[in-house]
Amino acid sequence: MNGTGTPEKLQQLVQTIRDLPALPEVVVRVMRMTEDPRSDAQSIAKVIATDQAMAARVLKLANSAFYGLPRRVSTLSEAVVILGFRTIKNLAIAASTFELLNREIAGYWLQRGELWRHSLACAIGAQLIAHKVRLPVVEEAFVAGLLHDIGKVAINLFVREQFDQIMEHALQNRIPFVEAEQEVLGFNHAMAGGLIAEKWNLPPALVSVIKYHHRPSSAPDKDLMISVVHLADILSITMGIGIGGDGLYYVLEEDTLAMLGMEQADIDELCEQVVDQMAQAANLQEQPEVALR
Repeated sequence: MNGTGTPEKLQQLVQTIRDLPALPEVVVRVMRMTEDPRSDAQSIAKVIATDQAMAARVLKLANSAFYGLPRRVSTLSEAVVILGFRTIKNLAIAASTFELLNREIAGYWLQRGELWRHSLACAIGAQLIAHKVRLPVVEEAFVAGLLHDIGKVAINLFVREQFDQIMEHALQNRIPFVEAEQEVLGFNHAMAGGLIAEKWNLPPALVSVIKYHHRPSSAPDKDLMISVVHLADILSITMGIGIGGDGLYYVLEEDTLAMLGMEQADIDELCEQVVDQMAQAANLQEQPEVALR
C-alpha cells in the first residue's frame, strides 16, 4: 500500500461505507422500473410519491433552471412524461442523497451545505458541458457531477484526524490534496466514492466517473463523461463554490479542453452560466413542501 496508510484504516473505511445508509427502497424501485419497458409514467410517479420529501425535491429539481421547462410542472406523473424515465431516475438519486451531501464535513473545513453547493455547481457545470460537447447521455451528467465528491462523506473522520499531516504533505510536495490523502491515508475520497457507488449498485459508468474524476487519464474505460465532470469540478473550485481545506493545487489534466473541443472563451461563458443557474437553484436547500401527485 502506498504512503503511511494501513490495512486497518482501509478496513475501517470499508466498515464506514457499510454503515452509510443504502439508497432508499423507493429509489431502488425507480431505478429498476425505469429500465423496464413495461413501466409507465403513472406507476413510476406513484412509487416516488410514497416518499413525500423525496417527491417534493424531485419536483423542485424538475422545475429548476437545469431543465428549462417551458412551464412549471406540478405533478410527478407530468414530470415523468416531460423529462423521461432516465432523467427522473437521476432526479430520484439526487433527491435521495441531499441529506448526505448537505451535512457538515468538518474534516474538509466544509460547513453544513457547502458540499451540497459545490456538488450542485459541479452538476450544473457538467450538464452544461455535456450539452455543449453533444454527449449522447447529457441527462446523466447532472447526477455524475452531483455525486462526484460523495466519498468525502465516508473519509471525513479519517481526514479530520490527520488533516495537518495531509495538508503539510500537500504543501511540501506541491501536490493536490487528493494525492496527499492517498499518500498519507492509503486511500482518497475518489476511491471511497467509487466504493459507495458500488454499494448503491449505481451504473458502472457512474462509478467510474466518481472514482476517476481527479485523473480521467487513469480510468481504464476513457469515458468522456469523466473529463466532463473533471472540468466541471475544476470550474467549481476556481469559482470558489463550496471550497474547503482541500482546495490546493487543483490541476486540470492536460488536453482536457482539446479532448472536449473547447477553448478558454467557452470556459468564461460556462462560469457565467453556472453562477446564473446557482442563483436560481438557491431554494433547493430549503425544506421541501409536500408534493402533489
